[in-house]
Amino acid sequence: MKCRNHPLKVGDVLIILVAVALVVFLFSRYFIGKASDELLLVTGKYSQESYPLDRDAVIEVRGPLGITRVVIQGGEAWIEESPCREKICMKMGKVKRTGDQVVCIPNGVVVERAGGSGYVDGVSR
Repeated sequence: MKCRNHPLKVGDVLIILVAVALVVFLFSRYFIGKASDELLLVTGKYSQESYPLDRDAVIEVRGPLGITRVVIQGGEAWIEESPCREKICMKMGKVKRTGDQVVCIPNGVVVERAGGSGYVDGVSR
């Protein structure tokens, strides 16, 4: 038996190109640029604003007790300074995933990550 070397035909090349284009499209859609879909919602007693998480910023929110300082850095956010007595909001940590919140109840400030696809840590039926 002879082994013949068959070159790829036009249809074969077309199928390969379509498959590669589909993989590139899906990868860019679902794995690149996720942070731009998500926003940080900062709600105070007197205002509510949204901020992109892909830009670092320091936000000052006015509440009944004074100014609460919120920091956005590296796609995460946290309360850096607050005029409340117990400072529990500063100890709550960083807002990292969609749905995470940090709340300063005495000063009426809520910092929440919104948008994106959300995080599921378990499913039960």
